[in-house]
Amino acid sequence: MAPELMTDGQKFKMLLAHREGNASIATLSQTLGMSLSETIDFLALFGIPAPISYDDHLQALETARRRL
Repeated sequence: MAPELMTDGQKFKMLLAHREGNASIATLSQTLGMSLSETIDFLALFGIPAPISYDDHLQALETARRRL
C-alpha cells in the first residue's frame, strides 16, 4: 500500500509540475511510464488540455512515417 501511495504522489507531483510549465510532456510521459498519447489522455482526465495542436500531431505523424 505504501509504495503505491508514493508512486501516486510522484505522478501527482509531476502532473502539477507539467501544469505549471516546470516539466515537459516528454518528461511527464517518461516519469509516468506512458506513451505520449496515453499521457495526453491522462492529462485530459484532470482537465489539462493537450499540449500539442493538430498541426503538431500531423507533423509528428509525418516524421514517424519517414523514419519507418
